[in-house]
Amino acid sequence: MPSLDVSRVLASPRFADSATVTRTAVTVDPLTARTVRAPTETQISVVVTSDKGQNLRRMPEAASSMGSIIMHSTFRFTEGGDGFDADVVTWQGKRWTVITVDDYSRYGAGFTMATCRLLDLR
Repeated sequence: MPSLDVSRVLASPRFADSATVTRTAVTVDPLTARTVRAPTETQISVVVTSDKGQNLRRMPEAASSMGSIIMHSTFRFTEGGDGFDADVVTWQGKRWTVITVDDYSRYGAGFTMATCRLLDLR
C-alpha cells in the first residue's frame, strides 16, 4: 500500500480551486410516466490538471470546440447511473460533464479522479 496521502494537497489553497458540482437525480413519475429531474448544487474543492486541453475541430459542415480536463478531489463524482445523470462541474466559467471516475483512495481518504469533457460548445 502506498504511503503517500494526497488529501492535504487536495485541500491546500496552493493547489486547489473551487468549483460547483450539479448532480441531477432522475426519476419517472408513476402517474404521468414523465421524467422528473431534481438538480442539487454543491461547492467543492478541486485540483484541475490538463488532459487533452481544448481543441478546435474543423469539419466541412461546421467547426466545434472539444476539450477535456482531469479533476482531482475528495468529492465522490459520478458519471451517471443508479438514478443520477453524470455530474456537471462548473469551473472557471465553463461547464464540464464527468465522463469517467477513478477511485484513488489508496492515496488518501476518498481521493477520486474524474475525466471531464467540455459541455458548452462555444
